[in-house]
Amino acid sequence: INIVEAETGTLLGTMDGAQSQYQAHTGAVYVHQGQTFLVEELNEADHCAVVTRANPEFYTQARDITQIEVMETERSEQWGEVQMCFGTVKVTTQVVSFQRKALVSNEILGEEPLELEAKELFTKAVWFIIDEKLLLAAGLAAADFPGSLHAAEHASIGMLPLVATSDRWDIGGVSTALHADTGKPTIFVYDGHPGGAGFAERAYEAATIWLSATRDAIRACECDGGCPSCVQSPKCGNKNNPLDKKGAVTLIGVLLANAPTTGAS
Repeated sequence: INIVEAETGTLLGTMDGAQSQYQAHTGAVYVHQGQTFLVEELNEADHCAVVTRANPEFYTQARDITQIEVMETERSEQWGEVQMCFGTVKVTTQVVSFQRKALVSNEILGEEPLELEAKELFTKAVWFIIDEKLLLAAGLAAADFPGSLHAAEHASIGMLPLVATSDRWDIGGVSTALHADTGKPTIFVYDGHPGGAGFAERAYEAATIWLSATRDAIRACECDGGCPSCVQSPKCGNKNNPLDKKGAVTLIGVLLANAPTTGAS
């Protein structure tokens, strides 16, 4: 997508199509070399976003709906009642709205719907399928599952650079208390590049190191209910809700308790 200034026709830069739906949608605040612009229109058919110089007292954050489908399981390992898998997935993402938030207070000033095409990504992922009986036995109620899974997903993505040379923005994640393909609580972490980029596979191979570091990082954070340093994500399309920091520690503890002492490490 070409980012074009309306008044002068100057090409400010380019952005890939998927990223533009989050950062250059109609109504977005776009920042280029320290200067702020408002996006007048995102025209995906013409591969163009038209922007105008502005100094708004707010920033924008897009919200999306993401679904993930298992296409092929290429590797798997049984950890007691937990199954760890690696393979090909199809990720379908649709940006559905955006919020305006005050720069100083982060107060939500408003939310507007967006009508953008859904994007499909065929890529590689690592995922953990957890028997809900394990979570109940660890003290989590069924109502705690979504927030615990979501927080664990965010934190694990944040810690992935420890074992793979990835940037947080190279990685995506989906967590659900009942996934259509697995029938159980499941956490997916996937490469944000078509065909995969090797990050998810490295996560699979170094899973116990990765998960142990993730649990330690959440525990070490001094916040009460979760913050950007532990379980919140700057790119969450669901407004960082729900998130259960304590539940995430318990859930990752369940994964590690079932992990073999040798193998994926």
